[in-house]
Amino acid sequence: MAVISTTNNKNNFFIPSPDLDTFFDYEKYIENGIGKLPQDKFGTEIAIVGAGAAGLMSARLLHQTGFKPIIYEASDRIGGRLYSKHFTDENGLSPTFAELGAMRFPISSKVLFKLTKEFEMDTNIDFPDPGLVDTLLHYQNKAYFWKANQPVPDLFGDIGENWNLMITPLIDKISKPWQAGNLKKVKEIWQNYIDHYKGTSFYQAIRSGSPVWTEDELNRFATLGIGTGGFGPLYHVGFTEILRIILHKREYKQKLIKEGVETFAHHMIDSQVKTPLGLSAYGNENIHLNSKVMDIYSNKNGNPVIVYSQNGKEHEKEYKAVIVATTNRAMQFMGLTVNRTNSKPLLNDQVQKGIKNIHLINSSKLFIRTKDKFWKNKSLHLPETIQTDELPRGIYMLDYPQTKDGVVCMSYTWGDDSSKLSGFEPLERFNLLKKTIQKIAPNLVEYLIPVNNEILHIDWQTEPNYNGAFKLNLPGQEDDTAAMFYQFLSVNDKETDSGVYLAGDSVSWAGGWVEGALHTAINAATAAAKRCGAEIPEESPLQLNPNLYDYE
Repeated sequence: MAVISTTNNKNNFFIPSPDLDTFFDYEKYIENGIGKLPQDKFGTEIAIVGAGAAGLMSARLLHQTGFKPIIYEASDRIGGRLYSKHFTDENGLSPTFAELGAMRFPISSKVLFKLTKEFEMDTNIDFPDPGLVDTLLHYQNKAYFWKANQPVPDLFGDIGENWNLMITPLIDKISKPWQAGNLKKVKEIWQNYIDHYKGTSFYQAIRSGSPVWTEDELNRFATLGIGTGGFGPLYHVGFTEILRIILHKREYKQKLIKEGVETFAHHMIDSQVKTPLGLSAYGNENIHLNSKVMDIYSNKNGNPVIVYSQNGKEHEKEYKAVIVATTNRAMQFMGLTVNRTNSKPLLNDQVQKGIKNIHLINSSKLFIRTKDKFWKNKSLHLPETIQTDELPRGIYMLDYPQTKDGVVCMSYTWGDDSSKLSGFEPLERFNLLKKTIQKIAPNLVEYLIPVNNEILHIDWQTEPNYNGAFKLNLPGQEDDTAAMFYQFLSVNDKETDSGVYLAGDSVSWAGGWVEGALHTAINAATAAAKRCGAEIPEESPLQLNPNLYDYE
């Protein structure tokens, strides 16, 4: 996502805690594990559908508790949208990679950075966000050079002022009691924001805000924001989603992961944790790749049964608990919104509605590898990022210090801008983007020569088993997210509990960020652990109050 920034509160940075919608400290909760398992329950199998961030986190926590989590993954790799795809050389994979999914990580992601520290991963590289590095802004066929850490060019300065006049009072009003730990006041203010904006789109909030924006200003904000990337593709998104991003500081101090974010996924299964039987890693032996779950139903024992395809054959297996950690579209495609006749419903009506309705945004990326990091030659006076109203939209030069090669993200788009490009094959798309960049930055285009003519790209909306990039609520979908997020609490009611618990970005309060997926994994793993016999700590997600706010 682009950087939704403000210009007057960067010097007063604090990491907000706990999260607005739950008031729960997930980082602290997982310090000592999620529960204690009686010895006679050691090795109890729990199924996990999906090997993305949420599925892997669930498996790690359950393995740590003494369970035997079994992961079913439809694709041939783990990580989901933690996808660091390597370029190739004559001898195989190159150390140089492209982050096709999650790419930049704000330090407010407390659980994520707790784990990266535990895994001894290097997260000290700043992402080259606009304004932090030399930036070229291209708008309506005019170019504006924005020197690193200098004021934005005048054309976008007034946009920044308008944005600050609108958003800063909203930030300050809630941030001051939040920073002081006055959660009662924070709750009151956030409820007021929900009541006021829950049916309001980003566009409507700007349009009705103060000061009144002209059509030209609205267009500039749509195409290039305040110089940090345009928000037109998000204008239809609910304004409460935008507020969550801003208030949780998800757009500040974003980092690259030096080894690639997919390495984080592998650390989740390869690094040792303390279990009741001693130190051990979860390992690969209980991950079934190319195993697509097509259906889940409740059997006569009241337990969930998964139906999956593997090696061209259909299989069924009963589990005491199943965690579904996929996109909501994948959940619908595997039948979670259709009740079987003469079988206990797996999910209630409100949760099923959320699965069917929650909005996923499109996103596309295209990368090349260059023979060197040409932009670091200061005599060339080249930008490290370009933001434009033309087809590429966001262009980034990425410096991974362990490689001599350069990595150029030639296009990062979402929403309608992604849809515009998704009909082009990689080479055709590359040539189209290069032709556009030739007009925008002719002194740059000569360096955009892909090593081995290799082009890496992705359109998440057309990826099998994903069918979208990440969740962002539309106006009026707050209650759907609440129903899906708190679905795991069904374990507290034996009458309605089906043993199926949802996890993943699609059911989180932090759509588009790994941190949100990790929180839902902690929720679901705790619920599954309880159902399968673990003693859960008194202060756990199972004590969360689903009525903390009124989202309807």
